[in-house]
Amino acid sequence: MENITNLASEKKLASKTVFLVLIVVFIIGLVLTLSSTSIGISAGRAALMNNNGSMDTMMYEYIMSNTALSYSIVGAILALISGVGALLAGFAAYKKKS
Repeated sequence: MENITNLASEKKLASKTVFLVLIVVFIIGLVLTLSSTSIGISAGRAALMNNNGSMDTMMYEYIMSNTALSYSIVGAILALISGVGALLAGFAAYKKKS
């Protein structure tokens, strides 16, 4: 009987842990998406400093915009996948309660 209660409590703990991890990944995805512009600007500045302060304007803009776009895409994918996973995990936990 103790094994059954231990197994049930371990499953509850595992489902709560999975739910919390998905929420954290969702928040990280949102932060990446929302701060992608400043990350792109920082990458552009770093590239400018690596070239001793002189750089082609088109190359500077290319580095800046592509870095921002890359972080935005990664953040959106993380937020989308983990958000759906968190909703499904929360729904599964709700179904088990009732």
